[in-house]
Amino acid sequence: MDRLSYIRDLAFRYFEGKISRDAEEDLFGFINESPSHLTLFRRWEREWLHSGCTDAAVEREWQKLQARIQVKDAIAPVLPKRHFSFWRICSFVASAVILVCLSVTFSWYYFHQEDGDFYFISEAPLGGKSKVLLADGSLVWLNSGSTLKYSTDFNEEERIVTLSGEGYFEVSKRNDMPFTVRTQGYDVVVKGTKFNVSAYEGDPFISTTLIEGKVTVNYKNESIDMNPGEEMKLIKSTGELQHTSVNVSQSNAWMDNQLVSDNITFQNLMAKLSRRFNVEIEIEDERLKSQTFSISLRNDETLEQIFGALQKIIPFSVTRDNQVYHIKSINH
Repeated sequence: MDRLSYIRDLAFRYFEGKISRDAEEDLFGFINESPSHLTLFRRWEREWLHSGCTDAAVEREWQKLQARIQVKDAIAPVLPKRHFSFWRICSFVASAVILVCLSVTFSWYYFHQEDGDFYFISEAPLGGKSKVLLADGSLVWLNSGSTLKYSTDFNEEERIVTLSGEGYFEVSKRNDMPFTVRTQGYDVVVKGTKFNVSAYEGDPFISTTLIEGKVTVNYKNESIDMNPGEEMKLIKSTGELQHTSVNVSQSNAWMDNQLVSDNITFQNLMAKLSRRFNVEIEIEDERLKSQTFSISLRNDETLEQIFGALQKIIPFSVTRDNQVYHIKSINH
């Protein structure tokens, strides 16, 4: 079997949700080699839709997806299938299968109805990460406890996603259609670039770090351009924007399960550890929260080892009650 036939076989196994982790890496290596390979991948996707997606198959997958549909106020059924054409439903199912196959760890993917429109929502669980391939070829890595929402019509007339949490983006370039990341504080508008956005609901700030290309941050009535090596941070409590130069390698170290920072507060670090290890950490001394320091964590330390290392530079005690860690300062 030649390479192209092998990759095509991987693509079809991928669409069916039957691909292994190693085979998935081979497939994505091929896709990333050339824009023409992504075009070929999309052609195979359409071929798979028309050749293997029967009414019975759609109905089975649709029923599985319905079980995971969530809306804000109540669990509600999707609109009856008669509201959609057959291939429309089939493409929904295919997109959902693609998202599920792309997850680095177990994730929830489901449809969400809002004001009559339908959205895909992908969630990276606490303690895990997820990877999403969008219809335009853009890739998004989601950090622990993050959510990405985008329309089922994404890439038809606009490219807009909404992020809650942290994501690293590699955006496919389209001069005719900007790519927008919406957060609770500001919007990030790009045409094709690599950048990291951190917008966790409980964090005191929202930050965007540009690795490659150019982005524009839209905040209130301001539009501010960013260059590679810069960070835009919004302080939520004051509404202040801080535009600074940073070490960009620290912003996406989480993708390699590392945590690196030249200046991090104790409170922010505990929030990151809480998401990373899927535990609750309560700081019971206000004085601890604002202490700052530098830190570099590899991907193999346990939470107890991290606490032990921190206690050598900051005096505090830790007690555990099931999945809750209580931290208090120690006065000397």
